Amino acid sequence: MKNSNSKLVRERFLNSLLEIADQVKKNSNSIDTNQVLKLIELIIEVDSNDGRIFVYGAGRSGFIGRCFAQRLMHLGIKSCFISDAVTYRYSKDDLLILISGSGETTSPKAIAEEAKEIGGKIALFTGNPKSTIGKLSNLIIQVEGKSKDQATSRKTLAPFTSLFDISTLAILDSIGASIMGKLNITEDYIDKHHASVE
Repeated sequence: MKNSNSKLVRERFLNSLLEIADQVKKNSNSIDTNQVLKLIELIIEVDSNDGRIFVYGAGRSGFIGRCFAQRLMHLGIKSCFISDAVTYRYSKDDLLILISGSGETTSPKAIAEEAKEIGGKIALFTGNPKSTIGKLSNLIIQVEGKSKDQATSRKTLAPFTSLFDISTLAILDSIGASIMGKLNITEDYIDKHHASVE
């Protein structure tokens, strides 16, 4: 009985891993690369003009956002994650990148409204481009995957919002790699910006 249970758990693990990998691959085929290129140009332009890149997401999207804010810092780009102890003052010269699968999550929606009032640019990673946050955004990158609003109705092996979360992380890391190439940034450069006390 124990061996039979172990076999089922192993199968679930491997099938979940393949489902997640397949979702990332699906996004590589469906993503609007023109929007991605616009975001890369916008990040570089804002940084070149002494602006900052602000990143925010709630819950698991927040962890993904923190990864990207850190990667931008490694690339020498001025960035921060909103709500961390060190959050700079947002201005009209800055860019706000939001992650919200539903595009309706309360805290990123409130932050988008404030940013819109201030006048800075807003970019959104979402599964729902026609959402409230989508309507406030200057640039939208649609990510295919199960978001919170579909979590209980759409059955997948990967739990809850994992397909959206991991796809977004893969896309953001690929954007980081593209910025690296565009700015001729080397691994040695990243190493010099990496934490030395951790």
